[in-house]
Amino acid sequence: MHAEDPALVSHVKASYGDALVGSVDRLVAPFGGWQAIVSPGERVAVKVNLLRAAAPEKVVTTNPETLRVVLRALKHAGALPFVADSPGGTGREAGVKKAYAEAGIAAVCAEESVEAVHADAETVKIEAPEGRLFRSFTVCRCFAEADAIVQVGPLKTHGLMRLTGGVKLAFGCVPGLLKAQLHVKAQRREDFADMLLDLCLALRPRFTVIDAIVAMEGKGPGSGRPRRMESLFAARDAVALDAALADRTDHRYHYVHTLAAAERRGLIDLRHPYDLAGDTIERDRGFEPSTRDFEGTQGGATTPAPPVVRRLSRSLLSARPRLVDAVACTRCESCAEICGVGAITLDPVPLFDDDLCVRCYACTEICPTAAILEVAPWPARALRAVRGR
Repeated sequence: MHAEDPALVSHVKASYGDALVGSVDRLVAPFGGWQAIVSPGERVAVKVNLLRAAAPEKVVTTNPETLRVVLRALKHAGALPFVADSPGGTGREAGVKKAYAEAGIAAVCAEESVEAVHADAETVKIEAPEGRLFRSFTVCRCFAEADAIVQVGPLKTHGLMRLTGGVKLAFGCVPGLLKAQLHVKAQRREDFADMLLDLCLALRPRFTVIDAIVAMEGKGPGSGRPRRMESLFAARDAVALDAALADRTDHRYHYVHTLAAAERRGLIDLRHPYDLAGDTIERDRGFEPSTRDFEGTQGGATTPAPPVVRRLSRSLLSARPRLVDAVACTRCESCAEICGVGAITLDPVPLFDDDLCVRCYACTEICPTAAILEVAPWPARALRAVRGR
């Protein structure tokens, strides 16, 4: 990640089915093919997106077809891949197995003789020498001890960071409920973006493939709508990749918090964020962003305000989680388990303490039925009506 030297991003038009193998080959060709990315005998952690148990067509998790093509390519190059991620929630083995199964990932791994690892089983501390906010992280041991990490995930919106791309995908290397602790420690959106960059720089994923053949728009990353975009992206540099994703989804660069943070740190020059290989990137003007409020809409660093001003701003401008469908609520308690500040009580459905809530929206991500969503207060809704997108 160097702002002085724009990184290469590859983009190809693609669809699922028999032609997908050729599309992925063309996607990776500008980097020298898979044999230039991995070496024979390397143990490669294929980091997927396993947010929660969901069917592939929901686009909550990594598409199994794309995963299969990548696994076969890695094996053909002589690497020894395994699949891993730490979903949202407690990280209990039963829940992880269920998520792998419902996402169709367990079946693909079984058919390809590739292990689907329970990543939360063992953790280890790694150093983050380039970190701005964090100088170390506790991560799942399987990622830290792999010879390389190759990320494969879907393109999704994200209520907090605006987009789930290469940088955000690395957050799944943090085990279970420790993710909630990081939300508490980095409550401001610009701080959370810096934390994600600290983590990504520490883990150094070697390569990232983002599947936007069918992406998620709207209320991502767990409750949005599938949107067919027929795009595949790949890069060695996760930040440059995210800039290309912003272009495809018609997001302003500074509106995506990880990109704004990367520019502040000199990791990317957003005047020329990447060099493109492959097919032209067309902006999808109809793509629905995750916009629900106006807190940090420019994605830039803000001057710390007095607590009373911050509370007022948050109350007037920031979305807050709410139970929007009591009938859909299954009383699974996942929302309360994942809340790092104890802002959710069950009586028997979720109740939210806005004074404690840090607006991380993890509860909305983990809710299996979209019974909990972010709801913007009326001033933010009025501003949105005036300003539009």
